[in-house]
Amino acid sequence: MRFRTARWALLSVVFAAATAGADTLGVDLSSDAAKLSFLRPLPPEGLEAGGGLMIHDDDGEIIEADLHLVDRPEPGRNALVLGIGGKLPVIMDDRRDADGAALAIGGKLRWTLPHYNRAAVAGNLYYAPSATSFSDIDGYQEYAVRGEFQVLEQANVFVGYRNIELSYDGRSRGGDRDFDDGVYAGFNINF
Repeated sequence: MRFRTARWALLSVVFAAATAGADTLGVDLSSDAAKLSFLRPLPPEGLEAGGGLMIHDDDGEIIEADLHLVDRPEPGRNALVLGIGGKLPVIMDDRRDADGAALAIGGKLRWTLPHYNRAAVAGNLYYAPSATSFSDIDGYQEYAVRGEFQVLEQANVFVGYRNIELSYDGRSRGGDRDFDDGVYAGFNINF
């Protein structure tokens, strides 16, 4: 099955899940890409699931689902949030005419400044080798760092740097390339 034939079905699933009462809804933009994401806690306590859709100007789309085990060492304050788990990005790369997916492992963290609880720094890192990559995709790597500021009780804004690098199966597609690389900004709304 080509991944392109499943594009609209996957988009429908992402948007349906996002409107089904997600606890955190995020929107971010860069000069070339827009991303909609959501995050929801699951039972048992400490488990979080999420998903997202990134549309890149000329390069295609990435639809992703993720699952993390999350710990909050100071539960009342949420000063530090650590998560370990993985994500499944489904990639439709128009530039290289490549479709595929990867099962990436990694983690995320968010640290709220101790004496100024409206400001925080956050980051994530994910990696998938060729052994857990499928179809035309031969590897996936993503990392991001950002600064956040809480503007309302249930909303924050952020600015950061993100890099998503893809590896391709076969020499005909020209090796590795950055799918998205640069500064991005956006907001999160907590429900």
